[in-house]
Amino acid sequence: MMNIDIDKANRLVAFARSVEGASHTKHGKPCQDASLCLQEKEYTFIAVADGHGGDAYFRSDSGSKFAVRAASECMTDPAVIAAMKDSRDSTDKERNQIILQLKKSILARWNALVAADLEANPFTDTDYAGIPEKYAERYKAGKQVEHAYGSTIIAALRTDSFLLALQIGDGSCVMVDDTGVFSLPVPVDEKCFLNTTTSICDEDAIDEKRFRYYYTDKIPAAMILASDGIDDSFGYTDPEASPERLFDFYRVILTSFTEKEENAAVSELTDYLPRLSEKGSGDDISIGIMLDIPLLRTLGKGTDSPEEEQESEDSH
Repeated sequence: MMNIDIDKANRLVAFARSVEGASHTKHGKPCQDASLCLQEKEYTFIAVADGHGGDAYFRSDSGSKFAVRAASECMTDPAVIAAMKDSRDSTDKERNQIILQLKKSILARWNALVAADLEANPFTDTDYAGIPEKYAERYKAGKQVEHAYGSTIIAALRTDSFLLALQIGDGSCVMVDDTGVFSLPVPVDEKCFLNTTTSICDEDAIDEKRFRYYYTDKIPAAMILASDGIDDSFGYTDPEASPERLFDFYRVILTSFTEKEENAAVSELTDYLPRLSEKGSGDDISIGIMLDIPLLRTLGKGTDSPEEEQESEDSH
């Protein structure tokens, strides 16, 4: 599903797109990714989520949808936006407390959505038959049933005065600042390595090393969120890998948006993503983008060389 919105006043383009991976199509598996874009006068919100692919996570396609929904409902709450705006004059400790409560709200909302779905659609004998026995026994006993819905989540909220990005699990959050420098502002989770990822369903999901964030009051030129279906297609598969090929791919996308009409650029990217999956990771792909088109046009093609790390004002 794709959402696209264009703020005619400031030419901020925002959209989100999820496509089924080539390997999922081949084996008859559903798309386990989800994405969402919301744009209102007060904010722009994007999110991507990647449901886990193992047999034990047989409802992760629902879990990823619940993840983007929970993040959107909690992050766009007017009280949260007001508190984040006020936090510009707060200490790091005070802001950390606000964001900690936000994280707790997102996790609680996701778990509530999972519980409601389980009540409406209990696990069946067919479900149990299709998963490893140790998980079937655990789920039958009512233990860790939320793991069947496991998913990552990356979400970003932009207002006229701040930008906040949150992440659990793998995938990437790429920022292009107002001078054209690319960076990965959200701290890396060292537990995310190759085919291993942390999850919104983990018992320690609230841990600051698992549920990381980035905050700034310097609004960037672009934010790009992507599930690991894109990362893996460009060899960015672990914390030690270089993101240069990934950044180069995003440079091509940004150039397309600065040189073409927005809907045409979106259509071109949408058509390309299934081919990227087929040639690359084979996985589902989700992408969410916010672009300040006038600013990007002033930057042109002369952006700085990719930088793997950039000092952020506040990241955890």
